[in-house]
Amino acid sequence: MGLLRQLTKTILTACVSRRRLLTRGPIPRRDVQPQIALTFDDGPHPEFTPRLLDVLADRRLTATFFVIGELAERHPDIVRRIAAEGHELGNHTWTHSEPSQTSPRQFLNEVRRTDELLIELTGAASRTMRPPKGELNWSKLSGLWQCGQNVALWNVDPRDYRMTSADDMTAWCSTYEPCGGDILLMHDNHPWAITAVATMGSRGVFNRFETTTVSEWTGAVKRSGVAVAIQT
Repeated sequence: MGLLRQLTKTILTACVSRRRLLTRGPIPRRDVQPQIALTFDDGPHPEFTPRLLDVLADRRLTATFFVIGELAERHPDIVRRIAAEGHELGNHTWTHSEPSQTSPRQFLNEVRRTDELLIELTGAASRTMRPPKGELNWSKLSGLWQCGQNVALWNVDPRDYRMTSADDMTAWCSTYEPCGGDILLMHDNHPWAITAVATMGSRGVFNRFETTTVSEWTGAVKRSGVAVAIQT
């Protein structure tokens, strides 16, 4: 992420409610178990996503899957399984097109199309969306908010999409020190996210930290198939 994007992200995070733009979760109170959010982008994948779901189920963990619409259309049973097992389905556009080459109109149409598919498959709209590569301009961001979409980014990125072996992920996990409120970015179209969850489990991370969905931190609820924010 370039310096200008980092600065823009910092300013927006300081000025915008966490319900609308989430870059990390809240700092936990001392009297409650701290939480982290496991998030997985770019699926569903016909091999890796079911294997990842098996590992999550075995450890009774909750996660958020930001799915690509055209892949969700190809693998509807996996999407239904994600929802049925208590995980959150997030919107990651229809094609994951290159942000710099995607107009606001095309971007918002892809978000709408993906949301319509998720409603068709699960009976509920997505609560939260994540833009490809985390890149947004003001037109896209304001368009999302006008549509009632909350945006979730991340603050921990192991760059699993660059890894070439399970050893790479194991090495990363050995250095990762979780903090309450962490949002981990991983990808279920690669096998290394499976390694990450298994390795963090063997290190006792999930004994010390509860897992949650990002919408639990944005305060989003579903009403009439549209994601809205709880007003307080």
